[in-house]
Amino acid sequence: MTRDDVERVATPLLRRAVERAREVIAAAGLRPDQLAGLFLVGGSSRIPLVARMLHAELGVAPTVLDQPEMPVAEGALTDLPLRRALPAYAGPQAAPAGPAPAGPSAPPPAGPSAPAAVPSAPTAPAPAQTAPSTVPTAPAPAQTVASNAPTVPSQPGPGLGGPGWPSPGSTVPGPPGVAGTLVGAAGATPTPTSPTPPGGTTWRRARWVVLGAVLALAGVATAATLYLLRDRYPDLEFGSLREVSRLPAGAERPSGMWTAVLDDRAYLGYALPDDRLEVVAVDTGTGDELWRRQTDVAAYDWSRLIAVPGAVAVLADAPGDSTPRELILLDARSGAQRWHRAIRGDDDVYFSDDTAVVVDRSAGRLVGLKLGDGTDKWSRPNPRDQYGGIRTVVRPVGTDEAAGGPAFLDGAARDSWTGKGRRLVQLGADRSVRLLDMSSGSVLREWGNVADLDDLMVAHEDRLYVAPADGGYQVLAYDLGSDAAPVVLYRAENAEYRLKALVACGERRACLLQVRNSDSERTEVVAATEGKAPVSWSAPGATRLVPVGDQLLAEREYPKATVTLFDAAGKPVLVDRPGVAARLDAGNLLVFAEPTSAVADNRSVAGVWAESGEVDELGQLVDVRSASCSWNTRIIACGADRDFVLYGFTND
Repeated sequence: MTRDDVERVATPLLRRAVERAREVIAAAGLRPDQLAGLFLVGGSSRIPLVARMLHAELGVAPTVLDQPEMPVAEGALTDLPLRRALPAYAGPQAAPAGPAPAGPSAPPPAGPSAPAAVPSAPTAPAPAQTAPSTVPTAPAPAQTVASNAPTVPSQPGPGLGGPGWPSPGSTVPGPPGVAGTLVGAAGATPTPTSPTPPGGTTWRRARWVVLGAVLALAGVATAATLYLLRDRYPDLEFGSLREVSRLPAGAERPSGMWTAVLDDRAYLGYALPDDRLEVVAVDTGTGDELWRRQTDVAAYDWSRLIAVPGAVAVLADAPGDSTPRELILLDARSGAQRWHRAIRGDDDVYFSDDTAVVVDRSAGRLVGLKLGDGTDKWSRPNPRDQYGGIRTVVRPVGTDEAAGGPAFLDGAARDSWTGKGRRLVQLGADRSVRLLDMSSGSVLREWGNVADLDDLMVAHEDRLYVAPADGGYQVLAYDLGSDAAPVVLYRAENAEYRLKALVACGERRACLLQVRNSDSERTEVVAATEGKAPVSWSAPGATRLVPVGDQLLAEREYPKATVTLFDAAGKPVLVDRPGVAARLDAGNLLVFAEPTSAVADNRSVAGVWAESGEVDELGQLVDVRSASCSWNTRIIACGADRDFVLYGFTND
């Protein structure tokens, strides 16, 4: 396997580990920037991707130890079953050793026997002139006697009394013809035991460590094999459209209708005669209405609903850039209005799972708001140029998870906060770019002299791609996890080529549309991957690119709306399908037979398997305002003429 293969396999697993690290830091009541250090342990932490992902997510440069696997091994040893402490030996103590006698040992005296001497170590048999004995003994003082009992190696007291040693007070049988003796009593003979081999405990521990390492390696290999062999982008089991639920939208025909879908909830909004908005929450599994609430404030017009974790945001429209409009947040469980805030018509709003970031253009700053109550979490002024200009461009950093989920018709991810979707890149009037943490507002990294405000810019995972729209352009790739200089990902052949669109379309891969001599029929797609030669192919009239897993969707608007789907090598698998398409997930598309409209009408839809381009006709959405529709991989929710309708389209 190549390094790219390993990193592709490891990235989803490491991403989960990085998320756990963030959760642990938060559970300790800390922010990443409050850490004294971030130390990597375990042999796998040698993979450069580990440090890059942690650095990019937490903004802390990790420290890699010289031997990162040792803390794991040493920690594992602390959990091994330890040997029980051995009681002290209670038998007779050894007598001091004396010089060896010149002849055989003296016979035992007639009186009571003296305690047997315990030699300091087993010895070789006595010289040939000594009388043989049953078991060779060490030299002893003249008053000691030879015995048929075996000799015992001398060890410190705590080393005896373990397994194989009798407890004090028990009787130990002696050799044949000799009465047993009482342990601990005078004249007792210790029972023999085998000495522990030097290094035995270390070897047993080493075996546990080796066994654990082998099992861990086998588990990783199995997981990697299953991951590589899995169907990365499974086909949905499409079925004919079936109506799940139909819900009323007031007594009068609404002037405007909006929808949003997230997980098992659909949120349906329609304008009331008094210019407020009524929002209805529906269980997409059963079609049951969960709650129905009206906003506390009215608006000139309403723009959209945005479903976020635990809440639904309502964004009002405005007739001009400087005109105030409302941003309202409703609780997803009850529909109660949590808060509302006035913003301007040209202000943008980006959401994470716990923060709403407002691009406050009049004040020249970014403001992070708590989703819970709308209070300010942080505020950061825009970069200024030498003339005091504060214009700015902000883009969310895309993630693989978000790019593998449902998208709007323009290709933007509907659930942009999934994965590591808590970061933004901000381009300032001074041409600087900074990477921001959405939750804290911290600047994770900053680069100078990157791009002009009208240049094309897109960020995904650990890469930022920027390119000017001028002729003879070049695409630069910045590593969001380091301060390294950018690499030239692609350079146009000559000044005849101009850049039209730029998207991230895979791991360290950017796809772009370039037009030669302003002739739309000579539009080309270029797929540029770091470390590989770029690949290009013709896409006449294409105006937009949408990544769909390993495939790429190219959309054409004139003379008639059509979509073409290419595989990773540029081979078309679906050619000039009439209509417009939206990504359902990384392996499937939803295609409307005609462009969507705010006027109620019938719209035919089809499901497409991205890998093969196979089309499955689903039927018609009857009398719907197709511009109001939202979807996920199971449900399409649309506003109709006087009500809302939910359709199911998969056989789940």
